[in-house]
Amino acid sequence: MPIFLHTADWQIGRQYPAFEPDNAVPMAAARMEAVHHLARLAASEGAQAVLVAGDVFDAQTVSDKTVRQLFQALEGWSGPWVLLPGNHDAALAESVWSRAQRLGVVPPHVHLMLKPEVLLLPEAGLAVLPAPLTQRHTHRDLTAWFDAAETPAGLLRVGLAHGSVTGILAEDIDSANPIAPDRAVRARLDYLALGDWHGARQIDARTWYSGTPEPD
Repeated sequence: MPIFLHTADWQIGRQYPAFEPDNAVPMAAARMEAVHHLARLAASEGAQAVLVAGDVFDAQTVSDKTVRQLFQALEGWSGPWVLLPGNHDAALAESVWSRAQRLGVVPPHVHLMLKPEVLLLPEAGLAVLPAPLTQRHTHRDLTAWFDAAETPAGLLRVGLAHGSVTGILAEDIDSANPIAPDRAVRARLDYLALGDWHGARQIDARTWYSGTPEPD
């Protein structure tokens, strides 16, 4: 059975204007250290992949230095990293992702899920179905295409999405980026890896929010 890590909401490059610099700087550094820790964890656990369910970066406007530092941190583990754009770092026509590609800092083992297309990782035993956000907010379920997507037999069928599972919030809250609560069943997924909720939360037997390494 393949082993993979599911993580989300790193929000690398976050600023802390409410704090004094002596406190804000180490808080920002701790977010990058969490990525280094995940690289070490992937190695120690014998993982075949790391799935990052959105909001890798805190904003489209993070500095080039921050972009370089993040991808350098991903070189700490040579297996496949699968990065999904979330609402903070949506795959706009011009985005932090297109900037990273122009800078030439994306290593070959890092997969940017900028389009809703199946990613086959046969050596990891996975077929990843991503639902990248291409704008900050949408009111249609971007995971709907999973239902009809074909994947090869023998690979775990894993969905990767960032948004709000319908029915979690109060009924009078119209949450953006909705995700059907039964998507894993309808799309025949072995696992649905979600981001956006900042605490670990199980939705059903095959659907989880990982939470963030640093809730705040």
